[in-house]
Amino acid sequence: MSPPESKGVYVPAGTGRLKTVPRRIGLIAGEGNFPVLLAQAARSEGVEIVTFGVHSLASEQLRGYSTAHFTLKLAEFSRMIELSREHGVHHVIMAGRIPHGWAIFKQLSFDPRLLRIMNGLPNWKADSMLKAAVDELAKEGIEVLDSTMFLKSVMPSPGLMTNRVPPSESILKDIEFGYPLAKELGRLDIGQTIAVKNGIVVAVEALEGTDELIRRCHALAGEGITFVKVSKPRQDMRFDVPVVGLTTIRNLAQARAAALCVTANQSLFFDRPEAIELAEQNRISIIAREDKDTLDSTS
Repeated sequence: MSPPESKGVYVPAGTGRLKTVPRRIGLIAGEGNFPVLLAQAARSEGVEIVTFGVHSLASEQLRGYSTAHFTLKLAEFSRMIELSREHGVHHVIMAGRIPHGWAIFKQLSFDPRLLRIMNGLPNWKADSMLKAAVDELAKEGIEVLDSTMFLKSVMPSPGLMTNRVPPSESILKDIEFGYPLAKELGRLDIGQTIAVKNGIVVAVEALEGTDELIRRCHALAGEGITFVKVSKPRQDMRFDVPVVGLTTIRNLAQARAAALCVTANQSLFFDRPEAIELAEQNRISIIAREDKDTLDSTS
């Protein structure tokens, strides 16, 4: 099969604009609604989607938006590259969560290419692994694109999102206290979320992810916790972009949390109207904080 002609030229992440997009894009899909919403948005712009869904994680809904659909284990990295060649895929997007511990301990084996990549890494942090995968794809002529390129409209602008539930003075103090600490966690590639209450760090996110962090924090410190979820310093918009949505707010409501703060313009907030309504019903403040760190990590 000969590759389809490109629809146009993609402007890389960090330029603040998108001129045109490729005619066909490969979607490396993990769990959650992110890949589905991205596929919907891409199809609405006339872009063909070839889906590489991670086995046991990716939604079956993606089949309905895909020109071609494949279910692969992470260990089948080489197979994904072969399929990309066969289907004329020269650009891919990574979307959806792949639990880091799950990836390391359950799926990264057998593929000689992956083993070579992993053995060459100084550590198995998420950023190290993802950047190595991006570099390997580039060697094969496959460019990884900004994962938010079709979803700029769901990235919150700076300000209060829950107009009916403004943050208290103590919440604002906890955000000011926790935000730089969360950024440091991101810089160290440990996690992107920190839980704070009355100027005390209750817990930090690591392998478990934000939802599990919220659940265990309630057991540790009860109600009234403020959660701060940030983009990493020099956030690479091709992968690991902070994502929140209705599920996040449901967990916050169940934990009787006080507030959620996210990084404005560098986070994805899905199902926002429903999520904000639920947050306000449960007296949870949601704030998007402007981040001074706007450098493009892909430059």
